[in-house]
Amino acid sequence: MTMNHTARRTSGAALALAGLLALGACGSSDDAGSKGSSQSQAADVKVGAKVDGGEVASRMIAAMEKAGSGAMTIEVAGEKATGDFRFVDGRLEQKMSMPVDGQSMEVISVDKLIYLKGIPGQSKPWVKIDPNASDPVSQMFKGMVEGGLTSPTKLAEKLKGSEATVKSVEGGNTTYEMTVDPSTLLGGPSASPSASPSASASPQKVAVTYVLDGDDRPVTMSAAVMGRDSKVSYSDWGKKVDIQAPPADQVGPMSFPGAGG
Repeated sequence: MTMNHTARRTSGAALALAGLLALGACGSSDDAGSKGSSQSQAADVKVGAKVDGGEVASRMIAAMEKAGSGAMTIEVAGEKATGDFRFVDGRLEQKMSMPVDGQSMEVISVDKLIYLKGIPGQSKPWVKIDPNASDPVSQMFKGMVEGGLTSPTKLAEKLKGSEATVKSVEGGNTTYEMTVDPSTLLGGPSASPSASPSASASPQKVAVTYVLDGDDRPVTMSAAVMGRDSKVSYSDWGKKVDIQAPPADQVGPMSFPGAGG
């Protein structure tokens, strides 16, 4: 197996996690005072109304935290990943299985670390990724974690002041659409409010659609990022999930076969 093949499969896992982050972990709020009025605000919205995107995200993540856990399906460009998630002390943890290059890959995000299974040419079944490490693979995941992969509260601040439009209210579900900077969600350099507004310097903004149920829990979230249609679907709220780090003797560092020539 070549270094390019290893990098490609690792990038595939990164893409799936990016889809989860950008769509499924958008926001939480440290302002507990906003939660008390969220239900009445949600009930009163009308089609076409403009509401604060950060407030919508805060209600959504508060409802997810209240449920505690659930199942999700992520669809990106025709590929489908499935798995479970839970909230632990305000952190989002998940376990996913996804196809990459026609083979299965597993991803676990727990205790601020990421574990990958299914990368060719490794000495152990699982590879541990520490987003704080300096190697290129770890850095690939760094922005995701800093952006809110494990701590959705970080994303709320970036969404405050953004505008969401109510697209429909039916069957107990409310659909919101908002436009976001994808690098903001991923903790990129343009996340700063002082970033240059130049179109040539900033990535194209993305329209993200959220469908929330009557309890403000997400039903689906969808967007088109870099030409790829992405959708996250949620179900089985409150289900019992088993998400833990792999056994230590099954985990090793990332290696790149063929890197030495």
